[in-house]
Amino acid sequence: MEMLFSYGTLMAGITLTVPILLAALGGMFADQANLFNIALESFMLLGAFFAVVGSFLGASPWLGFLMAGLAGILIALVFGVLVIDYRANTVVVGIALNMSAWGMTSLLLELFFGVRGFLIDPRIVSFPNLELPIIKMIPVLGKILSGHNLFVYITIIIVVSVYIITYQSKFGLRIRALGQNPDSLETAGLSIRRYRYLAVVINGFLCGIAGASLTLSGLSMFSENMSAGKGFIALAAVLLARGKPTLIILASIFFGYAEGVSIKLQGFGLPHQLILMTPYIITIIFLFIGTRKKHARIGG
Repeated sequence: MEMLFSYGTLMAGITLTVPILLAALGGMFADQANLFNIALESFMLLGAFFAVVGSFLGASPWLGFLMAGLAGILIALVFGVLVIDYRANTVVVGIALNMSAWGMTSLLLELFFGVRGFLIDPRIVSFPNLELPIIKMIPVLGKILSGHNLFVYITIIIVVSVYIITYQSKFGLRIRALGQNPDSLETAGLSIRRYRYLAVVINGFLCGIAGASLTLSGLSMFSENMSAGKGFIALAAVLLARGKPTLIILASIFFGYAEGVSIKLQGFGLPHQLILMTPYIITIIFLFIGTRKKHARIGG
């Protein structure tokens, strides 16, 4: 119990929540636009790679952040063209993009940097860690909430912004209407295609910077398949929360904490493979529950 609720576990859980939460919020917009997107993994992986490229070229994590977002948008537009304009099967497109992203990043890693497997270079600059002057003085909470990488605090700003956009803006209302009653948009003289593309672009951007959080939150490196299934965990959070931001936040925190616990368990002599499987087993269970509930609603 002491290990489960130690400062180290809680700090790791917060850090590991960031990529899952950002990708899940991106997937939420696609879900609200009635687009079942399993390609979150590919968006994240390309974002992680181009975050490293941007940071390497400009010696700035902010350039890496921007390039990661743009890479996510570009691959999301490919998804949008195939699914929205050509009406391709979303699952087939998602599988194809996920498989292509791994091969593409491996190829680009060798073409750009002349290495295979992974890249570590001092010219890759990560975001710094921040000590929050007032918050760090709060007993117990101060130690948990202060001292994180800047990306954690950027994520908090993004989460608040997404919540406001979803519930306090005309755009958010229209995106939610698109998922619940698309005909209402046409009745109001609005383009369903336009709003679906906007949802896809936001999806791509958030997943791209989710990938950047993997490479620019202190690691300052890239390795093949660095997303390691986090896109699928994010998808599970979306399905479990049924597109509601508050539930997505809670689900993402749960999955991030589960991954943090699995890392801490490695010091207890348990089989390495079993420990690594833990967050993904939990994800599969919740994904199964979420999809059953979704089918039950459709069937009802």
